Amino acid sequence: MTGARGGRAPSREIRDAGRIGGGARGGRRGVSAGSGDGAVTAWVQEEIEAGGWVRAGAATAQRLRERYGADAVADLSLGQPLEAPEAVRQAFMRAAAAVRPRRFGYMPNLGYPELRERIAGDVDVAGVTAQSVAVTVGAAGAISMALRAFVEAGSEVVVIAPYFSEFRLYSEVCGHRLRVAGSAEDGSLDLDAIAAALNDATGALILNTPCNPSGHVATEEEMRGLALVLRAHSARGGRPVLLVVDEVYRRLIYPPHRRVEPFHHYEHSVLCRSFSKDLGVAGERIGYLALHSSLTGAESEAGLALCQRALGYVNAPATAQLALLELQSWEATATPYRERRDIAAKAVAAAGLQAAECQGGLYLWVRSPWEDTMTFTAALAERRAVVVPGVAFGVPDHFRICFSVERPALQVAARALVEATASREK
Repeated sequence: MTGARGGRAPSREIRDAGRIGGGARGGRRGVSAGSGDGAVTAWVQEEIEAGGWVRAGAATAQRLRERYGADAVADLSLGQPLEAPEAVRQAFMRAAAAVRPRRFGYMPNLGYPELRERIAGDVDVAGVTAQSVAVTVGAAGAISMALRAFVEAGSEVVVIAPYFSEFRLYSEVCGHRLRVAGSAEDGSLDLDAIAAALNDATGALILNTPCNPSGHVATEEEMRGLALVLRAHSARGGRPVLLVVDEVYRRLIYPPHRRVEPFHHYEHSVLCRSFSKDLGVAGERIGYLALHSSLTGAESEAGLALCQRALGYVNAPATAQLALLELQSWEATATPYRERRDIAAKAVAAAGLQAAECQGGLYLWVRSPWEDTMTFTAALAERRAVVVPGVAFGVPDHFRICFSVERPALQVAARALVEATASREK
């Protein structure tokens, strides 16, 4: 394999890393042969072949840890947050011990009323009330609910590359088709490309800000321009396009960049948020969907409750909801993430690589120094640093580094980047 040290044949772990997520290199990532093969639907088979890059990367890193030890491996694949702060941990402990009527029983589908009230205050936009809010199973649940409730089946959902690969799954499960628009070289919005992607079948556009994986944070000018593009499309006879704003990383924006309020620019919009990253509780699956006041009403509220059940969630986890109520503040410090971002950015630069500025979130979006990005990511895995190839996000000539890891792992990654990049020259 090109880039392997000393011409050694790469181990099984490294070979797996080189084909995380792509049918082009054969095999189904992380799937073992068994008697049940062929039982799943054609759609599932296709998705196994086309997706799963991030999770497969995490599985590769686990195998490397088992072989070399945890301290010798840099798992830069899965977007794990740092450990939850002590205040958050204590809030979950109190919530778990809470005594209240029907503590373990059913609740309203859209969440505890007092939590919906508090979330409306968290959104802090005129006209947004508790009726505008659904407590959801993370931002994934919020996006899925919005697409199911407000976008007719058979519609197209526009995403902006590079894009979070699960957007395709959320769309297709709700009966929609994905259409991809490009972005500018620096990760900013290409409004002409977005306008060209809109057509009579367009039902929604997903805007992820800060973006996973590029780290771009939408500016006031971009949001204003995007709203004009969407309104112009509707004025030409197209139906209103639902703007689905995925704000998972909104509390992890690094100065001088700042968040822009989408509701101030475009009415036919929803906010999809999660506490997974900023509070460090990704496994608890808690987030919310907030509707613009123009979409709020009794029918929408009933429809969201219906979609919560239809999608199989029923309601967001009770203990996580109670924990949020226990917390005095939902604010989070971005400092530990910013420090790791800066360490990772220096390592990338030291290896002579080019990365987009990470304005928010957990990732560096790096241009591959080799034409074959898959071979380069395999060379990194050979040096026990696991990243995600850009094909997972619709841009094959890049790769993603998740820097929300312990500092020793960043040191392992720094060495791997320098060695792998230099190995092509030997």
